[in-house]
Parts: sequence; C-alpha cells; structure tokens
Amino acid sequence: MVVGLILATGLILAGALTALRQRRALRALVGERFLADEDRRYRRGQALRRVATSGLLVVIGGMIAGYYLSGMDARMDAIPDRNKIGAPPQEGEPDPRAEDDKQFTKTVGFYWIGVMGLVFVAVCLAVFDFWATRKYWMARYRELKADYDTKLQRDLAVYRQQKLNERVPGLKPPPVGDDTATEEPLGP
Repeated sequence: MVVGLILATGLILAGALTALRQRRALRALVGERFLADEDRRYRRGQALRRVATSGLLVVIGGMIAGYYLSGMDARMDAIPDRNKIGAPPQEGEPDPRAEDDKQFTKTVGFYWIGVMGLVFVAVCLAVFDFWATRKYWMARYRELKADYDTKLQRDLAVYRQQKLNERVPGLKPPPVGDDTATEEPLGP
C-alpha cells in the first residue's frame, strides 16, 4: 500500500510540475515577437502535447491513490481469507458472498484495465511528441545543410575563379606594393 501511494504521489507531482512548466512555456511563447511561424507552431504543439501527457499522469496517479485509499486493495486481500474461514453454504443455495466477491473482482479488473489503458495513451502521446520533435529538427537540419551547401558552392566558385586568374597571365591583379607602376615609361 505504501509503495502504491508513493508511486501515485510521484505521478501526481510529476504531472503537476510538468503542466506548470508547459504553461510557463506557452506564456513565454506569446511574448516572443520575432519567432518564425513554423517555430511558433511547433513550440505551441509541443507544449499542448506535454500538458495532455502531464494531465494523464495526474489522472493515473489519482486512480492509483484512489485504489489504495478507497479500501479496494484491502477488500481484494480479504477475499482469499474469507473463503478459507467462511462456512460453506448449504447445498442448493448460492453463496451471496462469493457472487459479490466475483463481481467486485471483475470491477477491480476493469479498473486496472482502465489504468493500463491510460498508461498506454500517455506512452502514445510521448511517442507522438518524440516523433514531432524529430520531424521538426530534421526540417531545421535540412535547412542548415542547404544553407551550408550554398555557402560551400559559393566559396568553391570564388576559389576556382582565383585559380583561373593565377593561370592566365593577363588577368593577374597588379602587385600589392606598387599600384602606380605602368609598363610604359613616361617622358621623351
């Protein structure tokens, strides 16, 4: 019971703190004036996905805490002991406690299936967030690579032009130290 309550408390705290952090991120995004639309859309979507995931963590933690605090765990633990101690029902009569215990066991089973379903949804949201982040950064990488390739091609063209100028004698620039010299002498 203690371990379950510690787990539930941890999930609730993690979800609440993450939601608060993402709320601050959304507020900061509103104040960011010089942000590209694509970047703004990505950051807003990321914050909303993470708020949804943190909300699920709070709900999951609440359901786990509810299981232990409502006494469902204690009642489930008592079912095997009650079956050992209780007097067997008379022949031909159904045992009302056994039917009630079966129904309660089904309810607890569906309860935990619901918890596991919410865990699955939270994991799917986390994977979706990872995929969206990867897609966004790969697009930024392609932009940076295209910019780098463009600069590299420009630098390569300048280098080739300099090499061509060095090979053709008439295209050489004048020496750096003597910019007033001419090939023809001045005078009579």
